[in-house]
Amino acid sequence: MQKSILWAAAAGLSLSPAVAEPFSFSVGGYFNSVLYSVDADTGYDDGSKASAAKAFKDISFQEDAEIIFKAKGKTNNGLTVGMQIQLEGATESDQIDEHYIYVSGDFGKLEVGAENSGADKLQIQAPSFAGWKTYDNNFGTWSSVAKYEKPKHDNYSADANKLTYYSPMISGLQAAVSITPSSENKNGAGTDALLAELEGAKTHEDITSLGVRYTGKFGGVRVKASVTTEQGDYIKDGENKGEMEETAYGVSLSSGRFTLGGTHFISDEASAGGNDWEITHLGLAYKWSKATTLGFAVHTQKDTQTNSDADMDTDVTIIGGSTKLGSGVKLTYTHESVESSGALAKDASFTGVGLLLKF
Repeated sequence: MQKSILWAAAAGLSLSPAVAEPFSFSVGGYFNSVLYSVDADTGYDDGSKASAAKAFKDISFQEDAEIIFKAKGKTNNGLTVGMQIQLEGATESDQIDEHYIYVSGDFGKLEVGAENSGADKLQIQAPSFAGWKTYDNNFGTWSSVAKYEKPKHDNYSADANKLTYYSPMISGLQAAVSITPSSENKNGAGTDALLAELEGAKTHEDITSLGVRYTGKFGGVRVKASVTTEQGDYIKDGENKGEMEETAYGVSLSSGRFTLGGTHFISDEASAGGNDWEITHLGLAYKWSKATTLGFAVHTQKDTQTNSDADMDTDVTIIGGSTKLGSGVKLTYTHESVESSGALAKDASFTGVGLLLKF
């Protein structure tokens, strides 16, 4: 089935008419730097020698930055075609991040390349109040303390090469489906995607991602809701160990200066040798003034497959906000605390002040 869909999409793309006018190009991105004061002794210990040796620095600058290149044009019959390439501005293992091409029109939108799945992109999550997404942990703080799982669909298909179709929005409803043959190259690949590594390889194959999102307004309340899921076969050492599946339910309610929202995320991985997770991430944002937004978020995760000393439950609390200093510049400030339970549990707190530049 996946092969038939991929061949049909490839045939459709090959029949696209020529671009009617030159592409327009743009460059944008962001740079987020935070100075953290840390109250913790040692990092998350999974029992390995390398993990046990890690300790926190009392003061640390953490960075998250990307430069985003875009191109866009119109075909003779009115279709929009374009591409996007994201370059990591801070050192990462995937220096070239998402990169993909797309075609859109009255039929919806078709994406091909290394990008998050349609399920991930249609997810409704907690509102942003600190200039960065509280559920993402891009600064590596909480994930260095405990076994931290994100309540989002980037575990199986990640940024691997995939085909994604987004339907047009009808009466506030939009759907998406993604097909990912393999996530061995989680950050996307060019010619490296042809051959598979068998010995010691851990990956997912035949991954299907589905999502539905609704956006509407009832009275004075703006409502967003989503139901998303992703499933695929877990492959280890060239053998199929079973199917893994995750499902998320998201909702967001906005009225006046308040936005309340979050996600309930469930994974079913035990049958393939993994862990089952139940995660709830909720946030409340309050627009204090035209320049300042304040808020808090709570993250609760439970590991329901307790067959190892490394398993643990984790609670994270974040309070803070951001203040606009000028066009594209925000001051950010947060206090983040982590509490975990289990044989290898650790607790810690992080107080951060930073600058976020968007361009």
